[in-house]
Amino acid sequence: MASTGYTVNSGSVAMAAGTAKTILNVIAPASFGIVVVGFEISFDGVTASAVPALVEVCQSSQAGAGTPAGSPPTPVQGRGQTIAHGCTIGHNYSAEPTALVAAYDWWLDPNKGLFDRLWPQGRELEQGVSKGICVRVNAPAIVNARASLEWERI
Repeated sequence: MASTGYTVNSGSVAMAAGTAKTILNVIAPASFGIVVVGFEISFDGVTASAVPALVEVCQSSQAGAGTPAGSPPTPVQGRGQTIAHGCTIGHNYSAEPTALVAAYDWWLDPNKGLFDRLWPQGRELEQGVSKGICVRVNAPAIVNARASLEWERI
């Protein structure tokens, strides 16, 4: 039987030039951890000479919750038996959550750049109870970014 998997999308998030911003955060509840099995990110820039953006997938202790924007995006259950995702979702942060540690990072072209990553089975990014996994971007150009995270309960 397949494990229960969920996906959530950030929606379009406006980036301020040269400012790191958490655009999507999935926080495990106190009752179970999460494992991120994949993520995607894209930009809507149109300038071919734009300097690449730094994209980070971070683990967060949630020592400081940060300030996400408005209503959180709604996760979609993609597979497995019907179980509520139980996580807290945040997006488009105006104050960063803490303490963030970049587990992976990449340079990505903001000129309609797109990156899609599925971690190999057994080498996924795990996070324990009451901790978060987030996507943070620092783009030198003023662009919009969209991200999605796919995770399972552990």
